Amino acid sequence: MNYSETIHILNIDPIIRSSLTSALDRADYHLRLHEDAGRFFEAVETDSRGCVIIYVDMPEMIGIELLRDAKARRIELPIIVITAQANVRGAIQVMKEGAFDLLELPVNEAKLLASVQQALTRRVDHRAYRGRTRTTPGRLATLTNRENDVLAGLVEGKLNKVIAHELGISARTVETHRSHIMTKMRVKSVADLVRISLGAPRPDPAVRLGAPRPPVDPAARMGAPAPRALTEPGAAATRR
Repeated sequence: MNYSETIHILNIDPIIRSSLTSALDRADYHLRLHEDAGRFFEAVETDSRGCVIIYVDMPEMIGIELLRDAKARRIELPIIVITAQANVRGAIQVMKEGAFDLLELPVNEAKLLASVQQALTRRVDHRAYRGRTRTTPGRLATLTNRENDVLAGLVEGKLNKVIAHELGISARTVETHRSHIMTKMRVKSVADLVRISLGAPRPDPAVRLGAPRPPVDPAARMGAPAPRALTEPGAAATRR
């Protein structure tokens, strides 16, 4: 057991906490349970090594204050958020507040252990993150223009009916595009989709969902290839 790296657990329901601690104990991790955020901040130091597991209640976002407080106190421990049911807006907010990962209940033990291991090695080994940044653009390249429009709306936290209205299509068509996007991006949840999308290069604001399209180059009408839209790197969502 490595006592230099501690997994801090707080704000977790006793039943869920028991399940988590059992899984982490079997993996021989050093655990520390905290009754509340105040006790946690008293115990942890800014240069501590390890990670944190907390629960955030969506859609009320109860518990997200800890993410903000940790950021304000410059505590750099990766924070893994567990929630009963992730929604698009909640997932975006959690990742933007600095969460390392977002897991939905019931938590798969293998996925939990993988997330913890990645969090513990984040400071010394960035290969996993670099791998994600290499594969995500390749998967994004498989999306159609319409699927990119729908993805932009999803990442901004817009509802299907709002995206449908802005694109002039039906909500059912948006849902179909959303299903295709998740298949192509190889994700199984909205939380995963939001996380990897926030870490990918972002489209130019001039061609974002709802913005006017740039004029077509006259040469393109003659059969010449039109110039590709520029992209700019976005902020990483994880740190996943």
